[in-house]
Amino acid sequence: MYRAPLDIQNKEFSRRFRGYDINEVREYLSQLADEWALLIEENKTLETRLKDLEGQLEYYRNIESLLKETLLSTQQAMNELRRTAEEERKSIISSAQNSAREIVRKAEEEKAKIEIEIERLKNLYSEFKAKFISILESYRRILEE
Repeated sequence: MYRAPLDIQNKEFSRRFRGYDINEVREYLSQLADEWALLIEENKTLETRLKDLEGQLEYYRNIESLLKETLLSTQQAMNELRRTAEEERKSIISSAQNSAREIVRKAEEEKAKIEIEIERLKNLYSEFKAKFISILESYRRILEE
């Protein structure tokens, strides 16, 4: 049975010939002591529960802090990875463009060499043709004589 502080304060004991009824007072104090013992035990239980919950709260706050740090680290790593990937992309494109320019330059050099060789062969052909015609002309004249 729960007794409010006001009930305890206003409790009136019956009076007997020599004052209060000792048995009634002792019974009341015994009940009050039992109630207080229960309240103290309940209070201890609640304090223990509160400490447990505070411990759990601290644990979850630590987890939250760790998760925030992990998230921040992950975001920083992603940003670094993106930056590195962008640099690598630019490097690959630059390298490919340089390689393409080198291939075009070599192809143009080869084309120029081939054109020079073609021109040389045309000249050689023209010289050979002229000499051949000249020789044929010489043989024709010799045969005509």
